Amino acid sequence: MIALDRRLTRAARVIALLCTAVFFLLSWPGMARPLFAAQPIKIGVVLSLTGWGGSMGSPILEAMQVTAEKTNREGGVLGRPIELYVEDDQSNPTNAAIAAPKLIRDKGVCLVVGSLLTNMTMPMLPIVEKEHVLDLTFSAGRDITIPLKKWVFRAGALTDEQIGPVMLKFAVEKLGARNVALLHSTDASGMMGAKGIKENAPQHGMKIIMEEQFEPNDTSMIAQLTRVKASHPDAIILYTSTNPAAVVAKNYQQLGMDHIPVIASHTVPTQDFIRLAGESAKTWIMMGPKTVIAEKLHPDDAYRKAYYDPFMVLLRNKYGPTKEFKSFHGHGATAIAMVSAIVTKAGTDDRAALRDAVETLAVDTMNGRFAYSPTNHDGTDMSFYGPLIIKEGHLWPWKYKDSEEIPPSPHPMAFP
Repeated sequence: MIALDRRLTRAARVIALLCTAVFFLLSWPGMARPLFAAQPIKIGVVLSLTGWGGSMGSPILEAMQVTAEKTNREGGVLGRPIELYVEDDQSNPTNAAIAAPKLIRDKGVCLVVGSLLTNMTMPMLPIVEKEHVLDLTFSAGRDITIPLKKWVFRAGALTDEQIGPVMLKFAVEKLGARNVALLHSTDASGMMGAKGIKENAPQHGMKIIMEEQFEPNDTSMIAQLTRVKASHPDAIILYTSTNPAAVVAKNYQQLGMDHIPVIASHTVPTQDFIRLAGESAKTWIMMGPKTVIAEKLHPDDAYRKAYYDPFMVLLRNKYGPTKEFKSFHGHGATAIAMVSAIVTKAGTDDRAALRDAVETLAVDTMNGRFAYSPTNHDGTDMSFYGPLIIKEGHLWPWKYKDSEEIPPSPHPMAFP
């Protein structure tokens, strides 16, 4: 009996030693990841995952998930995992206004990412300002950050104020257009984009000879385009999003308007638009980011090697080898990169500290470089955007429309 007690005692000591060894191994830097003892960093996400904006919001969430998972596998941020709390606003402003306080008050998130579209972001603004919670929005509406909101920063597309002059300059300098027709949707983004075009046209020597509007869910723009055609403009400036732009393209072709150049805004150039519009928009010029032409870049291009190719490995490992890149994937990857950079810079997930950290943040992301200041909450680098065309069913830089290959660039953020 005594011998048995001694054997049990020795066994207990061995087990205790093994447990101690395992504890130290798991405590050693670089070990035991992605096992986290620390509380997660809670990130609220408001996106249009269904409704008319669903085709844009869903890729953003996919990208956020795969990049957050990668970050967590590598140890998280400040040794803590990123945890996403997602709300679908269903492309409805009221739902976005409901989602924001739900995430802030009920889930206790440290910051909010979203929403994607101006219509949905606008009702969120007074909520995040009142609750003192940082909001990283993808919206392009210039009224999102102008006038300056303390707790709101743009983490996505160019503002309407920024893209308007780019479109006008191209129309004048490259197409020689002086008299243009303005065609735009009646949603907040379309209206703000039109406002930016009209305000900047005179200083570019441009005259808006007519303006036509349409609802984002309209199935025909024949009436508007008929009036545009009759005005004989040098070019058409189109400000809208992917789906309505495809309707415009088909009606444009039906009316035989190929002789009138179209310059479209930056939310139009996507593979979804090409599929929907078909050959109807083969003569169009669209302003867009480097992300949407990444697969046409040289394999040695700095942007492709540093950002696009590694991201596609993550995306296809999760969703399969045929998973297609969409421009809005860039928004999602950018959001997680920014969240990581902000939390790291702040050294905490305290809401006020995170806000203060953004105002001195400069970070390179899949969607270009973002650099903020106390008076600049937009942060977008214009050099990441440029004119695009559709060539053989793919987006291609306008500059290389007659080329077979785009030469590699050593500068990852510069448009070809």
